[in-house]
Amino acid sequence: MNDTHEIPRGFTGCLTKAGLAIGSTPAELAVVAPNGAGVDFVINGICYHLADDASTDSIPAATTAQAALTQCLYLFQVNAGGTMLVTKGTEQLTTDINAGKTALYWPAPTAAYCPIAGYRVALVGAATYTSGTTDHDATNVTTTYYDFAGGMPTGPIIA
Repeated sequence: MNDTHEIPRGFTGCLTKAGLAIGSTPAELAVVAPNGAGVDFVINGICYHLADDASTDSIPAATTAQAALTQCLYLFQVNAGGTMLVTKGTEQLTTDINAGKTALYWPAPTAAYCPIAGYRVALVGAATYTSGTTDHDATNVTTTYYDFAGGMPTGPIIA
């Protein structure tokens, strides 16, 4: 007897590499999937597709700037309609990360959105960062991109 109540349901995750990168302007992000077709993802067990070259130019800038001399993780998510969202994590002082006193944690995903990628911003000097406003290649701003497979990473980034 096949009891379908035992089958896991409701998976949310990315099925293909997003290729998150700097967008058409350096303050934006873009999906530049290596397959050239875009990203396939699942929300609550239903499959969706985000076209390649999708840009974050329509995402409103974050209201809080990341402070100088800190690092922070940002979650890049998309919903069933293709609307993208960037969620800021908790920033930490770079000196505390380097000393092993703290780690960087991914922010919680937003309901009805699928996390397909994320990025880390490290600031030196007097540089600050505001998502959607600050250039990812600005002086003293280092951005590292992470593409997700399946779900989000389970642990923090320690160093």
